[in-house]
Amino acid sequence: MAATPALPPRSRYTTFEAELTMGKAVINLSAESPVLPSFPDYGICILESRHGHRFRMAKSRYDFSEVMLIIEGAGWILHQGQRRPVQRGDVIAVEAGELYSFEDKPKSPLAMLTLCIRPPAAHAALYAAVLPRRFQLYRHPAFSREVASDLRTILHQQLQAKATGPQIVVAHSLLLLEKLRRFRRYREAEPAPMPALAGVELAARVRFYIDQLETRFHEPESIEQVARRLGISPRAFTDHFRRITGVTRGNYLRDLRLRHARRLLADTRQPITSIAFACGFEDLSSFFRVFRQAEGVSPRQWRAQHEP
Repeated sequence: MAATPALPPRSRYTTFEAELTMGKAVINLSAESPVLPSFPDYGICILESRHGHRFRMAKSRYDFSEVMLIIEGAGWILHQGQRRPVQRGDVIAVEAGELYSFEDKPKSPLAMLTLCIRPPAAHAALYAAVLPRRFQLYRHPAFSREVASDLRTILHQQLQAKATGPQIVVAHSLLLLEKLRRFRRYREAEPAPMPALAGVELAARVRFYIDQLETRFHEPESIEQVARRLGISPRAFTDHFRRITGVTRGNYLRDLRLRHARRLLADTRQPITSIAFACGFEDLSSFFRVFRQAEGVSPRQWRAQHEP
């Protein structure tokens, strides 16, 4: 990739900096132009940027990677000739050097949290496998909550003058980048057809898929995607699935996800939002509704009842 152009002069940016002993968070509550990170020596800075009504952004590229969460407003992100709509809850990952810009929807200016990552040379190997490699836009409520939780932790730590703050920021940043990497693989990569199943009877293909579900129940594949991967029609897939298991695929997945959720609730102290995401539920309200229907109590109540 060609060398990344130098960052624009600081005079183009309007910033309020929350000073830290070990690092900085940058907050702008009425930005009229993009906000520039102020990197500590460990190479991570989180921005909170709330666009003013006169916000404008020319096409820009930076020498750091970004993970953005839209927390308010609506608008568009312009990238590679496409004008993609963005809204509250969207997560955007941008590779260092990518050219893009934002445009706010009239009367609905964007507000966002942005994690900026420019690893120092000594840490380059640590980040090599998890930094964004291309532009990605995700719209998934449970994943958005998971990202928001990590970003809030990072923001909180960068607003505290604690000696352990940098370590916590680095740890949560790496965890978030790994979540993004895995989510891209599970959510957006088109599953490849299964050449090993060519010539295998339809029922055997569906049994093969059912066996896989024990470890892949959290993946958000639609029936159409599964059927395409197995090389059969959606109708044939659903018919064989019910004939083999005695239930619909939706009920089968629900039971696997609830079993895993009960285990996490009983054996870990993970936040309920994290458990919902880990089990494959699209959003927290769906998780609460399905769990209460099955158990008669909320996940939080169930956990309290099963504490040792």
